[in-house]
Amino acid sequence: MRSLKLSACLVATLLLVASTGPSPWGSARADDERGWRQIYAESGITVSTRDEPGHDMPSFRGQTTLRASLLHLLAILVDDTRSKEWAKGVDEGYVMRTLNPRAWIVYSFSHQMWPVQNRDLVMRRTVEVVKPDEVLRVRLVCIPGEKPERSGTIRVTSCETSFVLRRIDAGSTAIDYRVRADPGGHSPIWIARMASKSIPLDTLTALEKQVKRTLGQYDPAIKHWSAELSK
Repeated sequence: MRSLKLSACLVATLLLVASTGPSPWGSARADDERGWRQIYAESGITVSTRDEPGHDMPSFRGQTTLRASLLHLLAILVDDTRSKEWAKGVDEGYVMRTLNPRAWIVYSFSHQMWPVQNRDLVMRRTVEVVKPDEVLRVRLVCIPGEKPERSGTIRVTSCETSFVLRRIDAGSTAIDYRVRADPGGHSPIWIARMASKSIPLDTLTALEKQVKRTLGQYDPAIKHWSAELSK
């Protein structure tokens, strides 16, 4: 259980996504869909994994459809103060700096049980309109600097997460969640591979619960995003 928490915490902040460079998921090219190996399919959730050239750690992917509006899900994903309610392993998360109305520098911290060291991440997050009123992408990429390293904590320097939200109808949204992270330190690679099913599965399951828990609570945020994304 401890090892699964370690792997999940590195990406959970996910939750807290944008790229400072080219992204393997930044386009709709056919090769973005190649190489995924499905390892789980149950209760409407499918989980896949893929080895990435040049990386020791595989990428993880979870896909499902949630009974939530497109903007309700977006509001949850960019609410850093409540990320620990559903993002497994996140103990602290906040916006460090706003770059523009759709981009932020965000911070996430995860406390670990001994002998595993604590982890933290500094990321650049963006909200992108892929197709107006239909498809949005939230992306997070680890970036250097911005915040001094924390004593007794390993700074995760290589990570990338994306949530693609596709509107099905007014109350349903398909979600495609992908994540790649190098936990740093001396964590064995097998830990991440073992968690390849639990990370996407736990994340999407927790998101579904958060949607139900927050019904009506994000109305102001939904109104804000409706206006912002229509510009």
